[in-house]
Amino acid sequence: MAALTLQMEAYAFRELVEHLKWRTDVQNIELMNLAGFCRNCLAKWYHAGAQVYGVPVDYAAACELVYGEPYPSWKAKHQTKASEEQLAVYESSKAKHARTEPQAALLPWGQAPGSKAGGHSNVCGQNCDVEPAPAQALQAPAPGGRSARIGVLTASDRASRGEYEDLSGPAVVASLQAFGESSGQLVPDIVRQQVVADDEAAIGKLLEKWSVAQDCDVIFTTGGTGFGPRDVTPEATKRVLVRHADSLARAMAWSTSFVEPHSVLSRGLVGVTSSGVLVVNLPGNPAAVKQCLAVLLPVLPHALQMLAS
Repeated sequence: MAALTLQMEAYAFRELVEHLKWRTDVQNIELMNLAGFCRNCLAKWYHAGAQVYGVPVDYAAACELVYGEPYPSWKAKHQTKASEEQLAVYESSKAKHARTEPQAALLPWGQAPGSKAGGHSNVCGQNCDVEPAPAQALQAPAPGGRSARIGVLTASDRASRGEYEDLSGPAVVASLQAFGESSGQLVPDIVRQQVVADDEAAIGKLLEKWSVAQDCDVIFTTGGTGFGPRDVTPEATKRVLVRHADSLARAMAWSTSFVEPHSVLSRGLVGVTSSGVLVVNLPGNPAAVKQCLAVLLPVLPHALQMLAS
């Protein structure tokens, strides 16, 4: 039920964002004067949530999600100069504006511990154009996070030929590092990183080689999980798995489907090799990689602990 509640809350947020994208006639200062928050506050909340959960999203990207385009572009097209009357109301209503001091993010079902009266926002302030202060995590980073040796294998014909830059592999690395820094639960060590063509034998050979070498605790693959004729990463992965973790693959597909409905078309596998190495198939889209890892990473340290015991 808690997961469904979070999805319903996310639905309400998306509807609010879409409504504000439509109402470009409503100025941010009008929202501030009426309710003490504006579009930039929403972007700052989104950015703060990304920091809390270890997802690498910068403030500019959060603004683009809320505005539907880069904020400077929206501002040039839709923002008008505030009137003297609006500025006077703004100044007189500052006591009811969102608070500026960082605090722990809101927990499901209610406010964060120690929240005070006078508005619950911990991201906004007198100048909404200013980037937010760093958000605090739900909990203090755990001392001595679990070390994890990581292998990242990108399956892509064009990237392997040098026709375009591999972006999904670096997205895996960035997500792991961001999660480790924000949570303190994981200390990732990238020991292998390679790009290979969409060839089942070649992918399977590398997975087997990395697994047998036992210098990786986790191998993340990106790409080749769809329905295309060259999408063969799951078939290659199946060759090396002796135990499947289907619930993890289903959780990533289901959770991310609320953001991207096509994510349920992923055929990606998760499982353990005979050498005790966890293998995780991720999509080839960098944004989808981040979304999937936002689901997986919170449980990964415990999974690694169980594998090592």
